[in-house]
Amino acid sequence: MTASASHLVLLPTYNTGPRLCAVVTEVLRTWQPVLVVVDGSTDGSERPMLELAKVEPGLTVLVLPHNSGKGAAVLAGAEAAQARGFTHALVMDADGQHPAGSIAEFMDASMGQPDALVLGRPIFPANMPAERRHGRKLSIGLVHFELLGSRIADPLFGFRVYPLARLLAVLGSRHGGRRYDFDTEAAVRLGWAGVPLCNLAAPVRYFSRAEGGVSHFSYLRDNARLVWMHTRLITELLLWRWPAVLGHRRRTRAAGVALALLFVVGVIGRAAETDPLVNPEHRLPPAAPAWGDLIDAFAHHPDIVADFTERRHFSFKKEPVELKGEVRVSATHGLSLHYTAPEVRTVILDAQGVLMRAAAEEQAPPADPHAAAANAALLHILRFDFEALQKDFELYGQRDGEAWTLALVPRTEAQRRTIGRITVSGEAAAVRRIELRRSAKQFIEIIIGPPNAPATAFTVDELKRFFR
Repeated sequence: MTASASHLVLLPTYNTGPRLCAVVTEVLRTWQPVLVVVDGSTDGSERPMLELAKVEPGLTVLVLPHNSGKGAAVLAGAEAAQARGFTHALVMDADGQHPAGSIAEFMDASMGQPDALVLGRPIFPANMPAERRHGRKLSIGLVHFELLGSRIADPLFGFRVYPLARLLAVLGSRHGGRRYDFDTEAAVRLGWAGVPLCNLAAPVRYFSRAEGGVSHFSYLRDNARLVWMHTRLITELLLWRWPAVLGHRRRTRAAGVALALLFVVGVIGRAAETDPLVNPEHRLPPAAPAWGDLIDAFAHHPDIVADFTERRHFSFKKEPVELKGEVRVSATHGLSLHYTAPEVRTVILDAQGVLMRAAAEEQAPPADPHAAAANAALLHILRFDFEALQKDFELYGQRDGEAWTLALVPRTEAQRRTIGRITVSGEAAAVRRIELRRSAKQFIEIIIGPPNAPATAFTVDELKRFFR
């Protein structure tokens, strides 16, 4: 079980029946605290929750006097959670369809990207009714139109981690989004507001009525409500929102090339698996005298340009996503990754932080202390600055002549959960490979080739194009 002071699980419930207690008990074993919002239930299912809350400090139950709809229950819970000092809530159904086993993965993703809305991309079971599959396609198509892009995989799947302040800002004062229209309207309006969107795969379970499955969806009433919601959203989009939506779309595409540097991987895994290099035998002391020649060589290393290949490995893809480009390394100006495929973009990493450049557009990503620590580590690695690295990381290393490998393990649990492990290898005063690893199936590797030409100082034009 993981306990958090910033992220809680929020379960809205209405006449869920006996399944509610089993679901809440399962969630409590995975994550705490848990907030159950009883939306005016009349079946007595809140009574076992209130009794459980008396003996379970990780559980809070909020009982609303009247049934107002899922969206109203979620927003009431969001206000209550924010008043208690929580910044994020993972919302999930109380009937057991949503996967408690995915809670930790989604929370990790949110902690790594605190500004983002982390959405579930459902993996449907074989027993899902065919009419539901076809009905979702229409909703997905409408939302892709409303966002002018396919940034949301499934707008109807309610297993999500919301940044509470942003959610309440876009829906708290509105009249819409209070019932079954909540999931879709919340996602679209957060996308309109420029909130980053992260889609993670999650399995779905379907239960028959004999198994305790419960559905309060009214085919006529709620479909009419969804039609009215999409009418409102499309009207807003066409009349005045489309310029801002296009701007967010361009910035999102520019930000996508900085995944390696910002550790925004789309799917964030658990802690990295055991590395044989990470053991007391290879632990490096602060001074590391046996590495002194390399430290000195890197300190006097000239500017270089080399080709690189970046491979992003995801647990849900058989083959990695591959990007190519040129890397420029300067001891004084920092690191520049100029991507040439599949799109032309430049990511600049220096003492001021990260800058993303696409065509004539520049953007600095949102402040994130975990990303800042990782980005600073990459700069320190390129300078072989062991003293600076050891402030945030435990260092492990192994040498074989000119060949060497370093492993960086974050010192704090929070950084280990969000940054994972960084492994760097090279020859003499040249870095050849950087790996940013979250788990066996989720990692990024950057492979750097030999210099393209004899090392010379960057020209004024190169400094202007590839640095700042």
